[in-house]
Amino acid sequence: MFLIVIATALLCSSAIQAGPSVSFLYPQTLTETTCTGSNSWTKWFNLNKPSAANGNMDSESFATIRQNSPADSCTKPQGIQARSIGVLASGASYSGSWEVTNGIVTGFKSATANLDFEVRYCCPNTDFTPTTTTTTTPRPITSSTCGRADIKASLSTSRIFGGAHAVANSWPWQVLYQEQKPCGTNQICTGNCGGTLLDSRHVLTAAHCIGTTNASAITIIAGLHNKQLSEADTRQFRAVQRIFVHPGWDSAKLKDDVAVLRLAQPVTFNRFVQPACLPGPEPQVDSNVVMIGWGAEQLGGSPYHQLKQALVKVIGDCYRFWGQIDEDKQICVAHTSNGDSACQGDSGGPILQQHNGQWVVQGIASFVSDCKTYQNMAPNVYVRVSAYLDWIKSFL
Repeated sequence: MFLIVIATALLCSSAIQAGPSVSFLYPQTLTETTCTGSNSWTKWFNLNKPSAANGNMDSESFATIRQNSPADSCTKPQGIQARSIGVLASGASYSGSWEVTNGIVTGFKSATANLDFEVRYCCPNTDFTPTTTTTTTPRPITSSTCGRADIKASLSTSRIFGGAHAVANSWPWQVLYQEQKPCGTNQICTGNCGGTLLDSRHVLTAAHCIGTTNASAITIIAGLHNKQLSEADTRQFRAVQRIFVHPGWDSAKLKDDVAVLRLAQPVTFNRFVQPACLPGPEPQVDSNVVMIGWGAEQLGGSPYHQLKQALVKVIGDCYRFWGQIDEDKQICVAHTSNGDSACQGDSGGPILQQHNGQWVVQGIASFVSDCKTYQNMAPNVYVRVSAYLDWIKSFL
């Protein structure tokens, strides 16, 4: 057995809690795209964490992975990739080493204290069953009436920076989440997020939007378009009866950022208020999705008064930009040409994709970097709704 030292890599800092990842490949001739043809990448494995027992260094053993997941790994991997999970310090260097026995990679060891890594293997297709995010038979949309709007949205190319003004009430499942919270001596402020109607009694939003266990502090407004107008004929105000935050929600890692709200009274469906569909078919990399919300137009700005929309694309291999991404549970989106992005105030709102005339809520706005997504900038990260279908449906 011998060790191979990995070259040092320099990383830039990120604007918010998550950060870019550092990635290493062995052998040096291997790239993320050359594991193809008769070979395929396995899923990512992360069985160990940095611990005091090994000097706070992380290590991943091929033998342990093989023992725990024989169907998802192979006996003779052709290569391996390791990537970091967690926040990386600005300008720092990172390194590690491979353990190789008889030409086969048998382990990875980090040389950076307190930094967690996950690994995947380039394996012969004859030696394991490749995993894929697509299926030959897409999941059906279970309702024929959800996701249909009487007032049609306009997705024309005419635009303003940061998206375009939506046609009033063309997204009838979009709701505004308002939470009353103390913000100073004898003062009460209102926190705003977005949300999506799933039926007449339930709203889907982000866990990080929920700052209270007191449901009576939350108001949901359906049928809203322009906050500066009265809109008395379209708006419906509802109190919240119950709050369901995903039990895995982790504010430090921004993990399982999903919540369901049960309204005290059902909304009334009409041409201004309708439910969106739950997934359905999965959004594919490079496919178009629509983000909507009342978020700010720039980082640090105030929420916008009028509902806006932006047509963006699903971004693959998102770990290139973010170190805490699980693409089975999260979706990255961006518009690399004009930089359209979600921003403060858009949290909890949806990304939507249309299938045979029905709009499906594919994601929940979770976190962004700089409210811009030009090429080589970090894309927006949304919760992948399909990963939580069973949990969500348990409340409906």
